[in-house]
Amino acid sequence: MTAGLDRSRWGSDNGSVPIAPLPSGIRICHESFGDTADPTVLLMHGLGSQMLVWEEGLCRLLADTGLHVVRYDHRDSGLSTIFDEDGFDEDGPPGGPSAGRPYDLSDMAADAVALLDHLCLTDAHVVGFSLGGMVAQTMAVEYPGRCRSLVSMGSATGNREFGRPAEATLAAMLVPSPADPVEAVEKELADRRLWASVWHEDDHAREVFAAYRRRSVQPQHAYDRQRGAATILGDREAVLATITVPTRVVHGTADTLIRPPAGERTAAVIPGAEFVLLEGWGHDMAPGGWPILVPAIADHCHAVDRT
Repeated sequence: MTAGLDRSRWGSDNGSVPIAPLPSGIRICHESFGDTADPTVLLMHGLGSQMLVWEEGLCRLLADTGLHVVRYDHRDSGLSTIFDEDGFDEDGPPGGPSAGRPYDLSDMAADAVALLDHLCLTDAHVVGFSLGGMVAQTMAVEYPGRCRSLVSMGSATGNREFGRPAEATLAAMLVPSPADPVEAVEKELADRRLWASVWHEDDHAREVFAAYRRRSVQPQHAYDRQRGAATILGDREAVLATITVPTRVVHGTADTLIRPPAGERTAAVIPGAEFVLLEGWGHDMAPGGWPILVPAIADHCHAVDRT
């Protein structure tokens, strides 16, 4: 067993974690770590993943720094509400706000705020990775009073001039996933290697994929809706320039999926944002990178709280 697997406990495969029924009718699966009296960090995952990307070991390391950590599944992910192919929630109330229509980053940010309400939390340090970074940015724009600070990780502004995938990465993304489950995992693993951190381990990546599948399989139409949410608003730089909450932008030198210029541009657009470039980090959360990822998040949050 690899070191990464030794430090990884998934914990929520059996669906026993809490489900928050939001006023919209959407149900959000979430899980907390640490002391609720500590400042809260709200962790947002990326496209095609689940809250498990923020592994339990990583969450507990963050909690050990003096933070109350909350991870959750976005709508159309994991154990949260997944709409059917026509955009309807078979288990929810008829005519809900997202029924039968596309949603965007504003809708996803509203989910996060409603989750804070459900948890009786006034605010949180909002930390988003990839698509989650875009949701976090949007929350900082539209709900600044609910954001103690913002950490945008491996993400972008929607301006396509910055951070486009490397050619090999883009080519791999355009190849359809095989119907055979074994072949599909092998493609997933080969793709991951293209944008992975230097700490990537095949065994750990396989365990991540297996944990996702044991818990929930994201249908293609759900994936497509999330991808649409990330792109429907286009270039968001004008609104990002209105962000007033303390912001740190984190990117990795090994990220070939959303390349570092996207992070540099994000930090340039958001007033006063700090840009942190992590050597060797890619577009993943490999456990070998936790010793640099935890301080990248926690140091910013604690510095904001001290001031």
